[in-house]
Amino acid sequence: MKRWLCLSLWCVGLVLSVVSLGWASSPRASISPDSLLAKVNGETVNVGRFYDYLRESKITAKDPAQDEKTKQESLHKLIREMLIDQRIASLDMESDPRFAATRDKHMTDWLLDYMHKKDLEEPVEVSDQEVRDHYQKYRDLDFVIPAEVKVRDLLIRVWADSTQKDYRKKLKKADREAKKKIERLYKKAKQGEDFVELCRENTQAAVPDRTGNLGFVKEGQMSPEFDQAAFSLKQTGEISAPFRDPQGYHLVQLLDRKEEGHYELDSLLFGRIEEYLRNDKIQQATDAFVDSLMQQTQFVFNWEVLNSPQPPADQSVWVLAFGQGDTIRYAEYAKVLSNFKFDAGLDSVSAEEKRFLLRNHLALAPILRKEAEKRGYADLVEYAAEERSFALEEARKKFESTRVKRDLPPATREELVEYYQSHRADFPPLGAALHVYHMVFDDSAQAAEVLQEIKQGQDFVTLAKMYFPGEPEMRGVAYDLGFINQGEMPDEFYQAALGLKVGQVSEPVRTKWGYHLIKLVERKEQTTSFQDIIPAIQRAIDLEKGRQSIAEWEQDLFDQANVWIDEGLLKKLELPKPEG
Repeated sequence: MKRWLCLSLWCVGLVLSVVSLGWASSPRASISPDSLLAKVNGETVNVGRFYDYLRESKITAKDPAQDEKTKQESLHKLIREMLIDQRIASLDMESDPRFAATRDKHMTDWLLDYMHKKDLEEPVEVSDQEVRDHYQKYRDLDFVIPAEVKVRDLLIRVWADSTQKDYRKKLKKADREAKKKIERLYKKAKQGEDFVELCRENTQAAVPDRTGNLGFVKEGQMSPEFDQAAFSLKQTGEISAPFRDPQGYHLVQLLDRKEEGHYELDSLLFGRIEEYLRNDKIQQATDAFVDSLMQQTQFVFNWEVLNSPQPPADQSVWVLAFGQGDTIRYAEYAKVLSNFKFDAGLDSVSAEEKRFLLRNHLALAPILRKEAEKRGYADLVEYAAEERSFALEEARKKFESTRVKRDLPPATREELVEYYQSHRADFPPLGAALHVYHMVFDDSAQAAEVLQEIKQGQDFVTLAKMYFPGEPEMRGVAYDLGFINQGEMPDEFYQAALGLKVGQVSEPVRTKWGYHLIKLVERKEQTTSFQDIIPAIQRAIDLEKGRQSIAEWEQDLFDQANVWIDEGLLKKLELPKPEG
């Protein structure tokens, strides 16, 4: 439809590759391809169909230990696809008004594209002579290789800080100084000093090696003043007189010159011209075709409604009648009008613009469709096949949209905490990272006694090693927990450590393991809190619930089906061998 509305073209190439999968390549030619492997609600799956599915899915033998599982999973997937197709075929799409509207638009677009291709694109031919004539006619206009000059640029920029008070005054002063400097450098260059060295020492042109070499430039690539000076140079090594442009003052030296030329009419350019001429002919044919249909169609506008400053109470009132009883309703027109005004930045539209919108935007598609139907394109087998294919695809989308439950309630606080506790590694650490030493005792009295020793000056690490209750080989390291984050130790342990100053030792802290003495060695502040990661946890929970919903949906699909599988025959089958 787009090509008609915009009176423009696009070309779509479609390459169809048909691969025939013969039974002769079956790994078990002794088993008939017609042998019944499974039944799915009465629909049969023979061995040949199963092997076709394996090849289409590029499933081959890899690991003998896994091949049996691969066969089972592949047959399961094939049966699932069959069950989905069966459900899709049973859906009543016609009762859905949204589907009817979508289908009608799709089929209208298909019809118009088909008619455009058959009647306006395919008949067009472009001769070799037409291509050569076009090239000769526009050789000096469209196929010119512009002249280029390779130059060295000595630039003295003119600049002053525009945020300063006396900006204009300072800019004039900078201009005078730059002009004096460029004139001195020009005098040195005329006296024979090396221009490369003058550039290296003075140029402010943005060139990496500071020699001012800009390489080849085309006309229009630089400022007009630059072009005037550079392209007027004739001899290699010639240096221009000083000139001013928006960047500042320049001296330009000519290093090389490429005169204007023409692109040769080679095969690539020939093809581009041929495509251009073909598209131009198609465009002209399209314009003429549309104009002819419009002239044959009678239009009646409801100007009483169209010129009213207020929209009608009944949005279904007609605003345009055309052809054989076709009408455009106000509601449809109002939508197009609103978009047109927004895109054009208009508050109101003229009568001519209203006429254009109704004729060329709203009435054009129905007029073209009627013409396509008159030419018999809606009676083609291809039309019916496209309509059926579209209906099945829309039914598939509708059916598969039921796989995941929508509008799931947000997780409760308890669910969020539980998920975080079991998936802690998937989220950033919370709170401050605390480097702690600790020792643990079975009773609080002993913990209190050791704490008293520490307060009297005993070394924490020495006591931790002394009172360590585990294996001797762990005594030298077990006291040092390294950096811990919230959730890695019981919360009462972490909160006690969090409240300490560096170097301070806690009172006995009870956990499920006993009574701890905790020493804070170092603290690294973090900014992430549990509240910060709730959105990420919620997304993870939603994703998990979505997967669970899909699994339940698939299980329900199989639970409601009557599926029979010849397990013995499946076991005898071999997966196809990899190619090569």
